[in-house]
Amino acid sequence: MKGTAIRRGELNAFIEQASGVDKLFIGQEVLPVLGVSKRAGEYPILRKAKGQLLMRDNTKRNSSGSYNEITRKHEWDSYTCEDRGLEERVDDTKADEMTDFFDLEVTTTKLVGRACKMDFENQVMAKTFNESVFTKVDAAVNYLAANAATVDPAADIINAIAALVSRGQSANTMVMSLSMWNYVRRSKLLQAYIYGSNNDAVKVIKKADVERIFGEESGGTLKLMIGAAVQSTSNRAKDTIVTASIWPNTHIWIGNVQSGDFANGGAGRTLSWEADTPNGLFLTETYRDDKNRGDMVRVRSNSIEKVIDEDAGQLIKTNANF
Repeated sequence: MKGTAIRRGELNAFIEQASGVDKLFIGQEVLPVLGVSKRAGEYPILRKAKGQLLMRDNTKRNSSGSYNEITRKHEWDSYTCEDRGLEERVDDTKADEMTDFFDLEVTTTKLVGRACKMDFENQVMAKTFNESVFTKVDAAVNYLAANAATVDPAADIINAIAALVSRGQSANTMVMSLSMWNYVRRSKLLQAYIYGSNNDAVKVIKKADVERIFGEESGGTLKLMIGAAVQSTSNRAKDTIVTASIWPNTHIWIGNVQSGDFANGGAGRTLSWEADTPNGLFLTETYRDDKNRGDMVRVRSNSIEKVIDEDAGQLIKTNANF
């Protein structure tokens, strides 16, 4: 153990099981966590061009008896995990005052953990809804309140899936904000595409039906991930707060999400340095501050969000205003 901080597994478990807003985070689903043995490192990568991954070669044996030889070139990419965390003081007097109502240490741990998860969600969103990372195509019709009758999510999604296929990829995941989902699911054209143009009884599209229909379009299964987590946009000094979605309405992301080793493919991973934060993305620690008569609760990670294959994702730019 380094320093005087004590690793608290029972408190970490409480963070992972926290209810309410904590269950709205999707960051670890979009970029699954992969433990790595080193804080920083390099790894080889085969890209389509230099790796000749989609190149057709003549397989007919030559008259000399030899076969045509393929020459591939590996490229290199790198990562460096970042030490991130937050801590909060549990004052002895305050803890005693609250003891008849709740365990202040456990509650503080939950709240600090939520703040860390919120920052992580922002990091993943910034990597995913990023036009400098993933190719984007503008929606056929802007996603505006006035265009509710003519906006065509089905066409946009099918075009995105086709773009992925043209790059040798398959789609198994779609990501959008909650408000975007609530807008899209009322689309008359999407209703007609899923349930038939003569089905006037359908009012709101079901998530399971979207996953089923577009899973078939992609040749497998597709999971719709809805970014519903919110955060305050107000000044800390305010008594009341205004919240906004962490995931904006600017884009819909469609791509391939995989977990485990890089060899499994997929758009990206969250790399977590196992030597510093074993057993998951977040680690909880406590240490005593006798000078100020309190216990410090710290939640931290040592990780980095890494896109490993830019071709495995496609953005639909919605130009939304609704």
